[in-house]
Amino acid sequence: MAVLKPRERLVYFRVSADEFRQFSTVCEQGGARSVSDLARNAVQRLIADGQRQREGDELEEKMRVLEGLIAAVTEQLQLLTGNQVRVGGATNGFPTTVPDGAEDSTGEREQ
Repeated sequence: MAVLKPRERLVYFRVSADEFRQFSTVCEQGGARSVSDLARNAVQRLIADGQRQREGDELEEKMRVLEGLIAAVTEQLQLLTGNQVRVGGATNGFPTTVPDGAEDSTGEREQ
């Protein structure tokens, strides 16, 4: 089978004999083919975790902005609700007018 993504670059780093034994043990327990696969997977996981962290930070900022907008809309709604005109029993924010001499919604006659 042909290799679709040949690995052409080498990364070297030194480890102690104890570290190498630990790496080998983790390979056996985790099913990695080699210490190289273990190291490659670990670095790829670090990269992915960093990306998720950045995305999480961006999402957190968007949530803060959204919460601010919701608070502003809520404040505006409270102001509008507090300024409703109650004429003839209307509570929808639109005043109703009752002709002179007619009964309003409470059954009383307008003067």
